[in-house]
Amino acid sequence: MKGKMREWLVKGKVRQMKAAEAVKEFARGEEGASHLVEIIVVIVIVIAIAGVFREQLQGAIEAIFGNLTSFINGSEHGGV
Repeated sequence: MKGKMREWLVKGKVRQMKAAEAVKEFARGEEGASHLVEIIVVIVIVIAIAGVFREQLQGAIEAIFGNLTSFINGSEHGGV
């Protein structure tokens, strides 16, 4: 009788340890999913900001490329 009781307790402890490991593994898997959600939220925020400041961003980019083009054209003609 004592042997069966000990066997039953050992099997119960093994099941408990397996369940605890399964919970830990599940938590590790969920961590990656939460990082994915964070990345998606950041991308949405960046797109929203770009939409709000679209005209200002376009003006700045056009100015930068205009200066770059002038610089390149100037160096082709012996400038700089």
